Amino acid sequence: MRYLLVVFVAILFAVAGLGTVDAPADAAGGGYAKKCGGGEIFLHAKEIRLFTLHNNARKEHGLKPFCVHPALQRAARAHSEDMIQRDYFSHFTKGTNEGACMRIRNYGYNWSYCGENIGYNATPDGVFNAWMRNAAHRSNILNGKFHEIGVGARTGDYLGSRTTMYTVDFGTRL
Repeated sequence: MRYLLVVFVAILFAVAGLGTVDAPADAAGGGYAKKCGGGEIFLHAKEIRLFTLHNNARKEHGLKPFCVHPALQRAARAHSEDMIQRDYFSHFTKGTNEGACMRIRNYGYNWSYCGENIGYNATPDGVFNAWMRNAAHRSNILNGKFHEIGVGARTGDYLGSRTTMYTVDFGTRL
């Protein structure tokens, strides 16, 4: 009987939308992705979709798939969050000289190669397709020197509009 009560309350919360978090993009959905070094790591719905699109493109081009590195994941999520919270869009952290590779290192990722793609106000498919049409972004996605990835998506108010901000950090460790 106690089990049925717990299930009923969980369903009630899910239907009513209570207990959901607005901060991550599609916090209610998502799934697990291969974590670098073994195991799995949870990605929110838009993050897992973007991760899958990256690995599908790499597979089509004969490249090894990415794994998600926790430090890159933290860096990507934090940058998307910061851009939403402080209304800016840049590879450089607002008000600093800190570029993507410095930020990634500050999150504990010691890289030999690093890169970053950012985008906003699109679905994961939309932002990914735009990146694939741009030479610099496409070269990050299809760069065989990159082995690890972090994917951050954050939905919030950006410059007065509801927007999802995306950051994808790429790397290969020393």
